[in-house]
Order: sequence, then structure tokens, then C-alpha cells
Amino acid sequence: MKTFKEFLVEKSNTGLGAEGLSKAKLKNLLYKSTKKCTYNKLYKDEYWQGPKCIWNTFDSLDLNWNITGSEYKKYHKENKLALNDTKEWTFDIMWDDNKGKHKKISGLVTAAGAGSVSDPLDRYDVNMVIF
Repeated sequence: MKTFKEFLVEKSNTGLGAEGLSKAKLKNLLYKSTKKCTYNKLYKDEYWQGPKCIWNTFDSLDLNWNITGSEYKKYHKENKLALNDTKEWTFDIMWDDNKGKHKKISGLVTAAGAGSVSDPLDRYDVNMVIF
């Protein structure tokens, strides 16, 4: 049985992306591959390096993916003067699964503000959910 690292090397060398993977295996691959972008890390930049880390990982895995939307959100809605404290991106990944069926999964990447009250997105952490 191959280790996960051997599996990733094989996938990156063949250029097949997610082709032939079940949904569960693809989700596992994505979570493990993007852990370096989301686990125990705070970002402080103006260029969304956290989400870009995830997008670059998708590209390195040769996935057929696209961003389907993005928006700033304010979770302290009771304070109309409050600044946006998160930014979210939605994405889709298309592939042919292990049964040869064309499939699509979607996900959400969230940059949650961890900065100051006056600038919540000055620092942020990133998480990803696939559904």
C-alpha cells in the first residue's frame, strides 16, 4: 500500500489530478494537501496569501477547479458601523470519479479576521470546508 506522500508524488507526476478518485478520497487528498495553508497559521498581508496557498495547492494537484464567488461578510451585524470581519470564497472541483462518472464538489474557504477591532482583517486565519 502506498503512503499518502507517494500517492501525491504519483498524482503530481502523472498530471491526472483527481481523475479516478472517489469523493471521499478526493476530500481526504484536499484536506491533507492544504493543511500547510490552514493549520495553526495566522496571515498578515494585503494580498490574501492564505487562500492563494490553497489555490496554488489545487493547481499543483492538476485539478479542474474554479472560484465561483467571493464576498466580504460582517458577523457583528448589530453594529452597523462595524467593519467586515471575514472574506469567503466558494469553489467547485470537477472530476471523473472511480466509476467514471463526472462529478462536482464544492467548497468554502474563509479568511476570518484575527486583527484589531479597528482593522479585523489586518491578521486572519484560513479554513476550508468541502461539501
